Amino acid sequence: MKRIAVPFLLLAALLLFAACEKKNAYRSDVSVAALSEAVEQYVDGNGLAEMTEGYVSGMMHMDISLFEEYLVKISAYGSSIDEYGIFKSADEDSISAVKAQAEAYLQLRKDSWMEEYLPEEKPKLTQAAVKTCGRYVIYLILGDDARQSALDAFENALKN
Repeated sequence: MKRIAVPFLLLAALLLFAACEKKNAYRSDVSVAALSEAVEQYVDGNGLAEMTEGYVSGMMHMDISLFEEYLVKISAYGSSIDEYGIFKSADEDSISAVKAQAEAYLQLRKDSWMEEYLPEEKPKLTQAAVKTCGRYVIYLILGDDARQSALDAFENALKN
């Protein structure tokens, strides 16, 4: 009897493991605009301006061909450095390159920071975050509470 039960128990365990893995998978059919809406619940979206392709490729030094779609919003007012960008990679192979470009952009911002410019805003930059969920990458330059809430909203919007 044990010989018959063991294969069935192994099969049941494998099916259970597969079901758990699927729950942690991220969707790949969510628009960047929808993700932006989820994130902006925790960001002052009225003070942010959407950046053009020229800005993203020129000033941010990002390769647009790596993205299926993207959205970058930067503070339009001089008293805040709030900013975020959401990128959907063109394919599975470019996810790490997209993340690396987001990290390089944040490093560029840190390297060019002028200490006398809005010193109270610097912690937002030093604590900036980059997160990957499936084919999506987000970076956030926000205060602690807004950053974590926005990251959670981003991830929750992508969960199956």
